[in-house]
Amino acid sequence: MQKGKEKITEDILELGKLNELRILLTGLTQQELERLQKLIRDPHEFAEEMSELLPYSIRKLIEKGEISIEALLPFVEDAMHKSIQKNPQKLADILFPVMGPAIRKAVSEDMKKLIASVNATLESGLSPTSLKWRLQAMFSKRSFTEIVLANTYVYHVSQVFLIHRQTGLLLHQEVASEKVEMEADMVSGMLTAIRDFVHDSFNSKESASLDEIQVGELKILIEQGPYAVVAAIVEGQPPADYRLTLMETVEAVHFNHAVDLEKFEGETDVFRHTSKFLKNCLIKQKKEKKSKIPWPLIILLIVLIGFAGYYLYVRIEQNSRFNRFSTELEVLPGFHLTKVEKKGKVLNIYGLRDLQSSSLDELMKKYKIDSTNLNLQFEPYISLEKEIVVKRAQELLQPPPTATFRYESGVLFFIGEAPHQWLLNAIENPSKIWGVINMDTAEMNVKEEEETQNLQWIIPEIEKYSFIFDMHIVEVNDLQQKQFDSLVRAAVFLTDYNKLYNKELAIFVRSYTNRSGNVEANLKVAIQRAEGFVGLLQQAGLPEDLLEAQVLFIEDLNENIILRSVHFEVFDKNMKD
Repeated sequence: MQKGKEKITEDILELGKLNELRILLTGLTQQELERLQKLIRDPHEFAEEMSELLPYSIRKLIEKGEISIEALLPFVEDAMHKSIQKNPQKLADILFPVMGPAIRKAVSEDMKKLIASVNATLESGLSPTSLKWRLQAMFSKRSFTEIVLANTYVYHVSQVFLIHRQTGLLLHQEVASEKVEMEADMVSGMLTAIRDFVHDSFNSKESASLDEIQVGELKILIEQGPYAVVAAIVEGQPPADYRLTLMETVEAVHFNHAVDLEKFEGETDVFRHTSKFLKNCLIKQKKEKKSKIPWPLIILLIVLIGFAGYYLYVRIEQNSRFNRFSTELEVLPGFHLTKVEKKGKVLNIYGLRDLQSSSLDELMKKYKIDSTNLNLQFEPYISLEKEIVVKRAQELLQPPPTATFRYESGVLFFIGEAPHQWLLNAIENPSKIWGVINMDTAEMNVKEEEETQNLQWIIPEIEKYSFIFDMHIVEVNDLQQKQFDSLVRAAVFLTDYNKLYNKELAIFVRSYTNRSGNVEANLKVAIQRAEGFVGLLQQAGLPEDLLEAQVLFIEDLNENIILRSVHFEVFDKNMKD
């Protein structure tokens, strides 16, 4: 018994030594060696273990550059292709959550392209029908393209697709010439996804088929065969026998390509010959034109014609006013037009104008012409027209209310009644009036006045003039010369007046200065000014005995007199102090 226990103890010790030796040699425990042996013997267990490490291994290989994604793509594509051939339903189920939004987006984008294409074609059209449709789109809040399609066709098949039933792959498609081609693969994928969704969601039988999809006024009609499906995109309502056309098309495709469809492995080139069958499905029918009266268009045309007529009337009426204005301006005295032109709303008139011509305010008011619409560019000139010469004589001679003028061939005729002194002044110098050569007073009656009236006329006329000089200036300037000429016209009658009424009137020419500064120099300049006027009056015809020069200092006067001025005063020599 004792020996047995000793034997067991020795075995345990021996086993422990063996374990320690195994760990030292392999670095693995008994359990780890057993797991390694299991992985070697059981392929499924080994595959399970490697499945966790394989993705990391591939990623490391790619990062190190020892393998590329392009090298892996053929294996992945081949695996997916075989998976689709083996069980396409599984892949459809996997892609269903993604395909739905993608298909909706693709259809939406294609429809936008279609609408944009139609819009680009129709935007340039400006026919009455196009205007009518635009009005309908405006008031109905629908797009112009929708109105065009709704009014142009009863129905229109724009695209036809041939789709492999089992895989959902597009075999061939036909598109109407005036339509924008949609993404056919996306459409076929959409139909497949919808079909699978209906079968899976509603537990429908495998033999059940999806025949029609409608979105607004757009329909997708589907006709299914054993191996292929024909889908047509229709706008509007097709005829009742169009289904028969789709069925005949499916039958013709299956009859001519039965072997190709049954053994289809993804090659679609062979199905391009189905074009002759699919094109038979691209049908359309335009609406017949009706002879309805387009009242909205007629009203619009009437409004447009009304606006155009009113605009034309305004332009014609304005041109008429401008023409009458320029015509009447041409015959007005004192005006000579050289050019008249109209630019836009502005009338430009060029020519000559006499300073004595009348104002144009009344003429502009008569023809309702705004100053902003009138551009007058006149150069000054002297007119010899009768009215202008008479007006010039009236301004210069200032006749009394009882006297008028008439002008004929250079002669100014005096008509009416006027004072003797005014008449003498008026006829003194005919040439001072432009256009007047001679004066005729045969038709003028001279009005005799009382002596006091004559004296009251002569004295104020002489004494009203005064001349002011700058320091050390003794000669008159141009303005003072004109005033002096007016003074002479009254002073020259002083001798006649003295003879007629037995008077001895004379004129004091008084020059004023002051005593500030150099008194002798101031006095000398003042004397020169007084004697200068005396000399001028003598040259005008006044006798020396009727003139007397005086120099006065303003400090000696009680009244305010302007320094360096010359005044005139009429006095009676018999009453002189």
